[in-house]
Amino acid sequence: MDEHTALTEAELDQVVTWNVVRVARFLGQRLSERLAAQELHPVQFGVLAQLDIAGAVSQADLARAVHLRPQSVAPLLDGLERRGLLARTGDRVRGRRNPVEITDAGRAVLRAAWAIATSSNDLGDAGLSAAESSELNGLLLKVVDASRGAFDDESAWDWREH
Repeated sequence: MDEHTALTEAELDQVVTWNVVRVARFLGQRLSERLAAQELHPVQFGVLAQLDIAGAVSQADLARAVHLRPQSVAPLLDGLERRGLLARTGDRVRGRRNPVEITDAGRAVLRAAWAIATSSNDLGDAGLSAAESSELNGLLLKVVDASRGAFDDESAWDWREH
């Protein structure tokens, strides 16, 4: 694109990162709508899944695992704790490790949400076959693997902004 030529849709479509943003918004909204039956949004689902995988972890480690800013994870955990889906152990003192773990009630909600999340792998309504959906997931996982550890506290996501 030069300074005298208007950008075209075809040129914009060549920007991979912009396409990822558009697809993320579409699929995120789709998953949000489906998880609403469990009164969860995608980030809460991710938190419960990470806790089920990792067991008791610190709030800071959990924030890193789901790419959240440490300061934004506390209110998210407060809401899940009020619902009885997770528990914090130890005294909540600033600077001290306060492990967080999923509860039995959290596991029950996660099981129901898991069925919803895995069923959303069918992207037929987005024009993809099962093989194409699987290929897309494999490519996305390559990017996820390459980006592990690339986020610092400042570049991590604040779930409240979305």
